Parts: sequence; structure tokens; C-alpha cells
Amino acid sequence: MKFFNSGRKTPTPPLASSRSGVDDDTVTPTSNSEVAQTTRQPMSAPVEDVPSGLRTAAGWCWRILIIAAFVYGLYQVLHAASEVSVPVAVAIMLTAAMWPLANWLSRHHIHRGIASGICLLLLIIVVGGIFTLVGAQIAMQWRELGNQSVASFQQALRWLSQSPLHTNEAQLNDLMHKAEAAMSGSQGRIASAAAAAGTQIGRFGAGLVMALFATFFFVYEGDKLAEKSAILVPREHRGKILDAAKRGWVALVAYVRAAVIVAFVDGLGAGIGAAIIGSSMSVAIGALTFILAFVPIVGALTAGVVAVGVVLVTLGFFKAVIMLIVFVAVMQIEGHVLQPFLLGKAVSIHPLIVLLGIAVGAIISGIVGALFAIPIVAFGVAFIKALNPETPASELPPDHDDLAAEHT
Repeated sequence: MKFFNSGRKTPTPPLASSRSGVDDDTVTPTSNSEVAQTTRQPMSAPVEDVPSGLRTAAGWCWRILIIAAFVYGLYQVLHAASEVSVPVAVAIMLTAAMWPLANWLSRHHIHRGIASGICLLLLIIVVGGIFTLVGAQIAMQWRELGNQSVASFQQALRWLSQSPLHTNEAQLNDLMHKAEAAMSGSQGRIASAAAAAGTQIGRFGAGLVMALFATFFFVYEGDKLAEKSAILVPREHRGKILDAAKRGWVALVAYVRAAVIVAFVDGLGAGIGAAIIGSSMSVAIGALTFILAFVPIVGALTAGVVAVGVVLVTLGFFKAVIMLIVFVAVMQIEGHVLQPFLLGKAVSIHPLIVLLGIAVGAIISGIVGALFAIPIVAFGVAFIKALNPETPASELPPDHDDLAAEHT
């Protein structure tokens, strides 16, 4: 059998013959120019029923929903493991506060492990010393504070009896008896609240120990841990992500350092003002202001209310007004001098964003959320600016801290 027969015609399939317009026995070759002309014929575009603006909005919506779902899931995980996540978050904040000092010690040829231990020891001494001093002053002044509080309460009762409200002594005594009855009827709830407080104190102690250990290792080899964690990022994006994370970390370090200095100045000013007007609780007022000042805006206001209330109860209305003036002056110095000078370009956050961040953090996680809201915002703003290719170089956060240095 011959596979190739030059004298035999090749039959054309019916479909091909119908398309070419020739009979079954004839094959008309198609030239390259005709094929090219056929392929260049325009095809009718499909009719778009959905407006482009709506398609763009839908694209943004499903992306935002995915991000929101991820954030919500992450929050649920962190909330479920709050006994671990909160100490780790506190350790990150403490690491940011001690990072410049550890780098300074490393530059002076002190081993990183020893430098980390020195930083942790200084932290324990400072914080423990503050609480010890405050506790000692409260213990020494407790009896006098109680006597002054009773005297102020009796003075307030006399004022009510002589005020235009026409409150007589019988009505005041009736109110006092009702208050005593309410307190005596709430002994069970008070005991259960005290037991719950004892449990919370135990958890606080365990979390504090965990935070201190984590702080040591973060200060010692935090940069190495970050580089090892970068393997989770795709290789082609790893360099850009690490650069953005470094800039975010620099912004966080700058924020925490500024927050420590601002809190110290606030506490010092409040303590000096309380001592000048003759308050026996000046050290306690200064320490409370220092601790609460780490929560922006809300913390200083809370410390001011407590300090003015203590002075009002112990020293009277006139000196309470003076204490209020002292707090207003301290907050003005903080807002117009310290924060702009200390934060600068490293942490450029609008005050409205600060207020909204604190409000959202407080709604989500209470005091813990209000405490960590602005540090998260500071890191996030610097991180996003570094990732955005359209951000001008003049607005980019710095990639190194002025007190930081690479260590070996």
C-alpha cells in the first residue's frame, strides 16, 4: 500500500468546503495576505451593562471586607490569648523605650547581652522605686489624709445646710443612713469583688514576669528575630517589607522615647506644683501623673481630675483652683513645646487621628486599647508611607534613629 499518491485528490471535508465556497473536489489555497486580513477584522465589543464607577467601588468593597475580616480574626485570636498577647505587647513597648540605651551601650563595646541586662535592671529599679516611694508616702500620710477628708466632708455638709438649696440636717442624716444601709447590704458583692481583684493581681504578676523576660530577649536579639520572621514574606517583596518595618520601628522608638520624656515632665511639673501649694501627697500626685501620661490626652486629664480632687478634699477650694492652673500649664507646655520638638518628622500624626485612635482603642479593649492605640498608629503610618511608592522622599520617615546603631 502506498501512503503517498501524487495522482490522487485529497477529499475536502464538507464543513471546510462549505466555508470556502468550493466544491468537494477542489481545494483553493488561502494566501497569507488573506489570512492576515481576516485576523485584522475588528470584533464587536461586548456591551458593558455595569458602570465603571460601580465596578471600581465593588472592587474596593470586597478588598476592604477581606482586610476587615482578617483584622477581626486577628483581634479575636489576640483577645482569646490576652494573657500572652498583652505581656508581649508591653514587652515591645518597653523594648522601644530601652532600644536607644542598649544601642548606646553596644557602641561603647559592651556585649549586647550585658547591655540588655543593664537596661532591664534599670527599668526594674526605676519602676519599683516609684511604686515603693508612692506606697511609703501614702502609708505615712494615711491617717492625716483620713482626718482631712472627714473635716472636708463635714465642711461640705455645713455648706449644704446653709446653702440656697435649703437642705436641713434631718435630710442630710437620712441620706447618711441610706448610704450606710446600702454599704452594709453590699458586703457580699464587695467580698466577691475583692476576691476577683486578688485573682487579677495574680494574673498581673504572672504577666509582668512574662513581659520582663520577653523584654530582655527582644532587646538582646530583636533584630535577629525580625530577620528570621521575614522568611514568611515572599522573597521578591522581602526587602521592601523589611525596609518599611524598619522605618515603622524607628517611628515607634521615637514615639515611645518622646512619651517617656513627656510623662516625666508632666509628673515632675504636677509634683512640684502640688508641693508648692502644700499638699502632703505631692509625690503620689507626680507619680500618678507620670504613669497616666502614657495614655495621650485622656491620661493627663484623668491625672488632673484626681489631683485636683485630692487637693480639694485635703486643702480646700482655693488651692484646688491653683492645682488646676498648674495642670493646664503643664499640658500647654506638653502640647506646644515638648511633643512637636521631640516627635518631629519621625511621628507625624494629626491630633484628630490621635483622638479617634484612643477612642476606638478604648471601645475595643478598654484601658489596654487606649494605651496601645497610638503606638500602633505611629508604626502603621510610617509603614504605609514607606510602602507607598508615591510618597515624596521628604515625607518618608527616617530609616535609622539618631541614637541607634548597628551592633554585632
